[in-house]
This record gives sequence, C-alpha cells and structure tokens, in this order.
Amino acid sequence: MSSYPRLLLEVFIRKNFGERYFSFSKAILLSIILVIVPLLLSGGLFFFSRNSHLVTGTFLMFYVTWYIFVAAFLYFSIIRWKEVKRNPSVFDFEKFSLYTGDIDPRFYNFKIKGVTPTPRTVETIYEPAIFLIAGIVCFLFAQPIGLLLISCSILYHFSYKGAYRLGDEFVMDKMDEMILNEEMFDSFVEGKDSSETRGVRFYGRRPADENVRTKIVSSFTEEQIEAVEVH
Repeated sequence: MSSYPRLLLEVFIRKNFGERYFSFSKAILLSIILVIVPLLLSGGLFFFSRNSHLVTGTFLMFYVTWYIFVAAFLYFSIIRWKEVKRNPSVFDFEKFSLYTGDIDPRFYNFKIKGVTPTPRTVETIYEPAIFLIAGIVCFLFAQPIGLLLISCSILYHFSYKGAYRLGDEFVMDKMDEMILNEEMFDSFVEGKDSSETRGVRFYGRRPADENVRTKIVSSFTEEQIEAVEVH
C-alpha cells in the first residue's frame, strides 16, 4: 500500500535505487493518474458551467502547483530510471536488487544536541518531515497538492517505521532462539524457575526421571524449541 506514496517522494530525495525496487512503469502510471485526477474532480464544473473561461481560470489557480509537481516527478523518475540502467547488474551479485536508494548525506548534517542522526531517524522523521512541511504550506495557500504531500508523507513515515519494526522483530526472534537453546536444559531438565533462566519457562508435563528429561531435551529440534513460550 505504501509503495506508490513512497515512490512519489523518494525520487526527489534518493538515487541509485535497486533494479527491482524502482519501477519506471509505476512512475508512468502514477503520472497519468495524477494528471487525470484533477480533471475528474473538476469535470462537473467544465460540463455544467456557462462561464468556461472562469472555470478554466479557477482550475489553473488551484491545480497549477499540482501539475508542476507531476512534471517534476516525471522528470526525476526519468533520472532515477537512467541511474538504475547504469548500475551494475544484479545477476553479477554486484547490488541488492531491492535497495531503497542512497540517502542524501545532507540529512546527517542536521544534528540535534550535537548527535548525528541514524538512518532510522532520517527515514522515519527527517525525510517525511520535508514533504509534510511543504504540504502544509501548500495547503495553507489552498493548493490541493498540499493534501497529497501530507498524505504521502504520513504513509512514508509509517511505512519505514513498520519496516524497522519488522527488522527489530527479526533480531529479537534470533536472540530469543539463542536464549531458548541455552536455557532449555535448565528449564526443562532441572526445572529452574523462569527468574533463573532469563524468562524461559517450559509449559507442559515433564517426565519424573531426570535421565529421561535429558534424553528428551537433547532430541528437541530448533523448531520445537521455538514453540516454547517465553514468560
């Protein structure tokens, strides 16, 4: 859902996208849609108004910035498309095909209390903030493009925030797997409390014989260990 809103903004602030990440056909489709939408929204005015020249003037007053944005988007999309064509082939293992592009290094110059921002901060806050501010300014001047920029910047923020959250979850899954592997013996065989096993607790009946429990725990597969709940 967020790929199109991100595409609308990323072409302006990033470069050297991965071959499968940037789609020029999507950019063309978006450009066509953006050209048509104002015409559809204003279609009733064109067909039912007797003062077509006034309607045309009103239309241009509201949508001139919209079409300037579309033209700029298409222009930068062509530049990004040429960059992708010049990049090394992904079939030669030279580049990650889903690379999200180079972050503008100038973002890292914007330091708060002397702290250099991380890529996470740039992608979830700084980048969308630029378009959010621009959108608010356009909206205050009654330009419909403002609503588009505001909407895309919000989706941009939550998209990257979700991506980083998935990354966090992936790392935590691996760390939990390591803890389960290390603590399973103490939890299952020796029956230690979860306070002594870093939160690992085995849910289920355990054989009374410790030798049997030892044999069982040694046969656990990683998939079976992952099924143990963590307290």
